[in-house]
Amino acid sequence: MIEKVEVKEATEEDTLLLLEREALFLERKYRKLISFAAIKKTISLSARYIQNAPFPEKALDILEEAVVHVNQKKKDILLPSDVERIVSERTEIPVGEADAKEKDVLLNMENLLHERLVNQNEAVKAISLALRRSRADVDTRRSLIGSFLFLGPTGVGKTEMAKAIASIYFGAEKKVNRIDMSEFQSISDISRLIGSSTEDGVLASGVRDDPFSLILLDEIEKAHPDILNLFLQVLDEGHLTDGKGRKVDFQNSMLIATSNAGYQTILRAVEEKEDFIETKKKILKKLFRDSIFRPEFVNRFDEVVLFEPLSKEDLLHVAQLELDKMARNLEKKDMKFIITEGLKRKIVELSYDPVFGAREMQRAIQNNIGDSLSSAILKGDLNRGDSFVINAEDFTLEKTQ
Repeated sequence: MIEKVEVKEATEEDTLLLLEREALFLERKYRKLISFAAIKKTISLSARYIQNAPFPEKALDILEEAVVHVNQKKKDILLPSDVERIVSERTEIPVGEADAKEKDVLLNMENLLHERLVNQNEAVKAISLALRRSRADVDTRRSLIGSFLFLGPTGVGKTEMAKAIASIYFGAEKKVNRIDMSEFQSISDISRLIGSSTEDGVLASGVRDDPFSLILLDEIEKAHPDILNLFLQVLDEGHLTDGKGRKVDFQNSMLIATSNAGYQTILRAVEEKEDFIETKKKILKKLFRDSIFRPEFVNRFDEVVLFEPLSKEDLLHVAQLELDKMARNLEKKDMKFIITEGLKRKIVELSYDPVFGAREMQRAIQNNIGDSLSSAILKGDLNRGDSFVINAEDFTLEKTQ
């Protein structure tokens, strides 16, 4: 008869005893002193940041790697800061005291976000404050880096905000784990999200593979209510159990959910110049009344952020940002695209729609300016070293001296 024996993961207390013994061996081997504070730091950081291995294995690995690092640097003693460096390098998560570059990014987060986003001051401020609180480790509640519900019409920058955060703070736009929640409208779709005994879920595996990332839940109002309930524990405690019974830790992730539910109320509020705080209350009441979201779900987010519709003046700034992207691509070909005020206004005129925001603008730029440029390059009318403008009336290309 074969009897099943469950071997439980070592506790932090047991791991501490093991590390104290291992430290004596490493001290003799490398002739370095290992401080007790470094041993304690190894355990606390392993518990918080290393999710793909159990205790005591992960703590032993970190401790030995830290001692090797100290030996290579010809230092005499292993300090907590050395352990922080190893954990940060291994996980690609900022650990320990922020360096000058990171501090500069955090303190100037609002300005950096506004380089990519037009208007949306409330959203920019809320995100910036959350990132600073998390990095300074002053949050009284430790779950995620931050959790936000973005409400507003399409094309106003909700997804662009997520991409900007990923690029500026997490290091690259690819750090966005985007999940289209309209694909999870049935209770049977839960396994595709958190996994099962035979498959990995897109949410669970995404966070496990890259814990320091941004989770973007697009169109969250379209998901099945029972699937939304899965996020209650994530938002509250910063973890969930996947379909294979493994704990998935979200403490080093940011979660942003987007929805355009109730956008008509926002449009009317802007037209009637209503107070935005009152507008938020009105929208939430409507969402609860219509059973789109439950109060216990919404209340678990750090912040519910309303995105305002973009005005024509706002869209002029968006047009500048989009055309700047095109100009930078052409610079790589040694071509200078001179952007005129008339061209920006023409693009706004062709694409302005309060309901769709800037979404139509990209199409207008592609169908008019993009087509004109591609034809000119293929025909040889535009070559390296050329400088040009685009006629705002018929989108023809005109070289400049």
